[in-house]
Amino acid sequence: MPPLLVADGTEFDKAAVVLYAYRHSYAQRHADVGTPPDVLRELMGHKALGTTQTYYRVTEHRVRGAVDKIVQFQFDRHGTRIWKDAEALLDHEHARMRVGAVAVPFGTCTEPSNVSAGGHACPFRFRCLGCGHFRTDPSYLPELRDYLQTLLRNRERILAAASLDEWAATEATPSEDEITRLRALIRRTEEAVEDLSVAEQGALDEATAALRKVRRVQHLGMPRTPPPHLDPRLERDL
Repeated sequence: MPPLLVADGTEFDKAAVVLYAYRHSYAQRHADVGTPPDVLRELMGHKALGTTQTYYRVTEHRVRGAVDKIVQFQFDRHGTRIWKDAEALLDHEHARMRVGAVAVPFGTCTEPSNVSAGGHACPFRFRCLGCGHFRTDPSYLPELRDYLQTLLRNRERILAAASLDEWAATEATPSEDEITRLRALIRRTEEAVEDLSVAEQGALDEATAALRKVRRVQHLGMPRTPPPHLDPRLERDL
């Protein structure tokens, strides 16, 4: 067998090449291309999802590179870029970004009490688009677009509901201000990406894919952080 070279050109120890390593390679390749965890669990014959979850990992180097790239396109609720000229973050800045924020339905939240509660104690009922603690970036564009479509569908359904009293319809109808704010945020985020060169867009796409993979793995077996069930903006049968 010829020398086995790793990415930096050094030779890999052939003594570490054992049959069981092929099983790990097989599982890791599936995880890297996005095979759903429950499917991979069946393929690997694992009893516990936690065992399968160990293969859904992105190295800290890749995560840090992705964060350094995405942070340059972080927006507040007004669609204003926060880190316009950000370069590679210092270690303490990187740690603060990872620890001082918590995931919310379409971005991150830096509100201290909500962060301490792991995202389950928003004092403002998840009105993220009106909150100064809210941050988002291009990696959340699919969630932002889905949320806009949810608001629009809810508005149409409520307008068509003849059984609702006027006060109930008014309270349940999504706010025009929120819809306008959301549209503007999506537009500004998309425009920031469109202004990039093809190479820069490619790098941003890679960073986005890496971060979305990390978020998907972090949520395996854990509840997501949706708006509260009593939120009138949620889709429901009228």
